[in-house]
Amino acid sequence: MIQQTLVLLKPDAIERALVGRIIERFEQAGLAIEAIRLTRPDRELLRRHYADLEPRNPAAFVKNTNYLAGKPIIAMVLSGVQAIQKVRALIGPTEPASAPPGTIRGDFSCDTIRHADSLDRGLFNLAHASDSDEAVRREIEVWFPK
Repeated sequence: MIQQTLVLLKPDAIERALVGRIIERFEQAGLAIEAIRLTRPDRELLRRHYADLEPRNPAAFVKNTNYLAGKPIIAMVLSGVQAIQKVRALIGPTEPASAPPGTIRGDFSCDTIRHADSLDRGLFNLAHASDSDEAVRREIEVWFPK
């Protein structure tokens, strides 16, 4: 089944000049870029994006929004067969140190939640990917409003 998904390349991916290599992996996996833009999100946009995180984990919400607010982010809508699951498999688990080799996080990052928490900052894990059909619909509307 052809699906859409949202991917955000975070400031650590941009600062480390990994954008081209990450996008190449998505394209090599048969995913198509339907929309792409460079943006610097404000706190309100991030609040809407992380609306489900704020009540579950207020500390993570604050660290993520502080890390991302006003910094460059590349937002993309990708499409392809089972795009949601495919992108999440390509990116790897949330914590880069736990991500296996061959995944984007496993190959390009090694941050840990514990290390990020010790520095009171968001996790440098390169990317965000929607995790469900519902999240895709909500997140695309947040990042690519009509």
